[in-house]
Amino acid sequence: MGKMNLVGILGLGIFGSTIAKELSENGVEIIACDLDEKNVNRLDGYLTVGSVGDFTDIEYMRNLGFGQCDAIVISTGTNLEASVLGVINAKELGIDHIICKVKNKTNRKVLEALGVNTIVQPEKESGVQIARRMIHNTIEEIINLDDETSLVEFRPPEEWVGKSLTSLNTRQRYDINIIGIRKRRREALTTTFPADYIIQADDIYVAIANTDKFEKADYLREIR
Repeated sequence: MGKMNLVGILGLGIFGSTIAKELSENGVEIIACDLDEKNVNRLDGYLTVGSVGDFTDIEYMRNLGFGQCDAIVISTGTNLEASVLGVINAKELGIDHIICKVKNKTNRKVLEALGVNTIVQPEKESGVQIARRMIHNTIEEIINLDDETSLVEFRPPEEWVGKSLTSLNTRQRYDINIIGIRKRRREALTTTFPADYIIQADDIYVAIANTDKFEKADYLREIR
């Protein structure tokens, strides 16, 4: 997922509005819609474009500008039919990255079959966490362990590739302690690796990190 400049949000309940606020506060422009005018109005200061309308209508989405978005978040998890139509419309508008909220495993299977990139069950992952992953485009997952420390799963920025862990010295320089490596997502985590391990572009790293430092915009890209 590349850098997010414009994100569309379909549905402004608690989950959708949380993502809208978090992204907006980090400089991302937001196009959003909801059937309830109150939900749109309460986010007036956060939305670049806010509209009361039905996103199951492809022409409505096209006219509002959703086709220009870098990603679309569909946050009406309780209404599977609406979510499916939202996915179909987003794909027809040429959106490559689609994030959907789901209520249960059955709904998840349906959306997976449609090729949705990221599927979220809110009881497992919050809107804030999803927004952070969108802002920090190398991050796969981030879990706050306490006020100062996070467990982070991330892909290496381009500047890391071809360098050794020893030369990067991430623990001393950036408060990142790499504890494991996956060669692919969902593969078993390897926790034994040499200190001079050479970073590969497709690797996924699991680390304990200082939360404040890690959450700085484009933090990983600043590492040389």
